[in-house]
Parts: sequence; structure tokens; C-alpha cells
Amino acid sequence: MSTMADQGQPTDLTALMRALALTRQEARPDGIKVEEIVLVEAACETPDPVVWSHGWVLALKDGRRVYLEYTLDGTDTGLEKVKLRRLRPDEPYPALESSARVFWYRPDQTNRLLGLALVTLH
Repeated sequence: MSTMADQGQPTDLTALMRALALTRQEARPDGIKVEEIVLVEAACETPDPVVWSHGWVLALKDGRRVYLEYTLDGTDTGLEKVKLRRLRPDEPYPALESSARVFWYRPDQTNRLLGLALVTLH
């Protein structure tokens, strides 16, 4: 399994790429390829010294918006989990179980590294 600091990439980008790979490896009908992403609208992480968790709101070429979450247990188990769910048009962010510990941020660097257009906020 790859580490969270693969090839000198930012941790959140490495986690996003791993999460996308897992959606396809699990033979999910909703698996996503990076080429399908129009924009990473928002991103979040849950700071924890042992369990790393990242999430992304993705706008896709087919018009869907989805929330993708990746969790890696940093103990010896190395257990990975991925969650994917479609967002309603009126739902800018998903309701998360432990939202008090979630840090949301604009993923400008992720969009830039993926070669996606950046949206200017007024």
C-alpha cells in the first residue's frame, strides 16, 4: 500500500488519488476517474494523530456533485475505507457524523495540481 506522502505530493492530493482508485477497485458502479472531475469544490480533513480522514465535494462532468471520503488507519492494520455519496443540488456540504472535528478548506492547490479551472469567489 502507498503511504500518505507519495512522490512528494501534498497529503490531501495523495489521499484523493487513493480514494478514487479504491472506488474503482471495489467495482462500484459509481466509481470515479480523475478525468471525470470538473472541480474539487471543497475539501475537509479530520485531524487525528492515528486515523487520517479526508473528504472532498466533487463536481463531475455528468452534472453530479458527490462527497468522497477517505479514511486510513495509521496503526499496524493500515485499514482503508472510502465512502461516496451523491449530494443534492441544495446541499453545499454533506452532514458529517463528527462535524465538530472537521476542518473545511478551499482546495485551490488540489485543483491546480489536477489541472482544473479555479472558480473565483466574489
